[in-house]
Amino acid sequence: MFKEYSEHLQAKMFTMEDQMSERVRARLEKHWSKTFYLKIFCEIDEKIFAPLYHHEFGRGNFPVNILASLEIIKEMLSITDEDLIDRYYFDLSIRSALGLKDINEHVLSPRTLYYFREAVAEYEESNNKNLIMQLFENGRDAIIKEMGIKTGMQRTDSTMIGANIKRMSRLTLFHKVLSNLVKDVQKIGLSVREEIKKMVRDDEDAFAYRLKKDEVEKYLEEIGGYILELTEIYKDNALLKETKSYKNAKRMLGDQCDIEKDVVKVELKKQEELSASSMQNPSDPEATYRVKKKEAHRGYAAHAVETCDPENKIQLIMDVCVVTNTTDDALVLSEKIEEYKKDFGLETIITDGGFVSDEVRQKCEDNKIELVTTAISGKKKKEVDGNKNFTTCDFETDKSTGLIVACPMKHLPLSQKFENNIRTVIFDPAVCRGCARHEQCPVHILKKESRLVIDIHRRWIDEREKKMGTEEYRKLCNLRPPVEGLMSRLKPKYLNGRTLFKGKAKVQRRIIYKAMGLNFKRIKEIPSNLSLFLFRLLFFERKTSIILNYCAL
Repeated sequence: MFKEYSEHLQAKMFTMEDQMSERVRARLEKHWSKTFYLKIFCEIDEKIFAPLYHHEFGRGNFPVNILASLEIIKEMLSITDEDLIDRYYFDLSIRSALGLKDINEHVLSPRTLYYFREAVAEYEESNNKNLIMQLFENGRDAIIKEMGIKTGMQRTDSTMIGANIKRMSRLTLFHKVLSNLVKDVQKIGLSVREEIKKMVRDDEDAFAYRLKKDEVEKYLEEIGGYILELTEIYKDNALLKETKSYKNAKRMLGDQCDIEKDVVKVELKKQEELSASSMQNPSDPEATYRVKKKEAHRGYAAHAVETCDPENKIQLIMDVCVVTNTTDDALVLSEKIEEYKKDFGLETIITDGGFVSDEVRQKCEDNKIELVTTAISGKKKKEVDGNKNFTTCDFETDKSTGLIVACPMKHLPLSQKFENNIRTVIFDPAVCRGCARHEQCPVHILKKESRLVIDIHRRWIDEREKKMGTEEYRKLCNLRPPVEGLMSRLKPKYLNGRTLFKGKAKVQRRIIYKAMGLNFKRIKEIPSNLSLFLFRLLFFERKTSIILNYCAL
């Protein structure tokens, strides 16, 4: 049964702090735990999590604000669950951050924390509502209101998050998928041929270790055939079809094989035909593969947006999300632009070249948002003898008609047409070949004509490159680098950038907790009138209550 926890607001006669010396108590008042208690713990709206509990029956719930705060502290300090539980009991600063005044208050079992995570995950899956994101947004909006954070100017970036999975070869992947499928088939009570049982008698590593290199492909096809056989034989079994192993088996066959169902035979796809979104490990089937800057990544990508107005006292993380690492950065931004405009009043978004696409550019234009990019992706012509390359902006244009009047070297066009938002301009190829600057010109010299094609994308890129030369634009670009530091801090610290959790939804929730912890770190050193008022109010109420209780005795 759900019940809000407000006992931390009630004064007690004897507390841990009363046993401290005046000097230690003064030190505690300046500690981060006090700020955490006021800024995070007291601001948590427990009613968000009320749907996780029955409204009438059952035992009262463990305080939700304690559980949620522990999750934030876990990510903020980059500690394990075991260390978190130990600190909950033995670290006075943690107990102070949670408003616990007595060493014996609220006995916490690790299982309670795991049940809370499970309930949050099940609610999100069944209702498509992320309660942790709602918690993050409430805290973020409270800080914006209290500190007057300007949200019109923001910057964004992404980083790779490694999945908590073993790197598997194609053979070990096939064997593991078959092994998992066989276990579930037998658990349900269905039969499996002895040849298949013999194949999965050892684990995938022991099986692969004994094979020679030239035997691998033969066994891949054999294992693939066994997987296809089991999935086809029991395709109408309702229980098996709902298991994770069956779904992984069907997916892997689609990823890795061309199937001939009539003869129950599989043909392996070539390595170069495999998609980056193919399954990497059945223990986390949502993790995908991507090579970035010549480095292989298996897992996810975390995106974050934070304010960057120079007038802000601090810059606040406004949004975080986790996607498969094969998802294009520009696609993520394009889906968020309208939301940011509506919720934050976004006016300027600062990105790198990877976030630019026609859709992003168009949505920014439609919503009157200035898109600032610190670099333009794509190849550029090399400068020759120090001569600057020409762009479409260097061609002389009639402002009233939009027609190209002359090239940068004053050569006149022969003809031009405008069709489907694309302008095609024709020049004399003989003149272009004889031009001293034709190597720096965007005009393509062909046999019969020289052609300049100007579409909306090309024009936007050229205009952007021209803006990059201005002082005002460079100042905006210089606001972006700090977001790369944010990306580094968002990365898990446990396993060299790998997360301890499996599944995109779980990783997403951990990154949200991490973002809440980072926002707290940014505000903890900045006192506010509200914080001082709350502290003085609580301090006064506590002392008053102690005096009244003493007089009553």
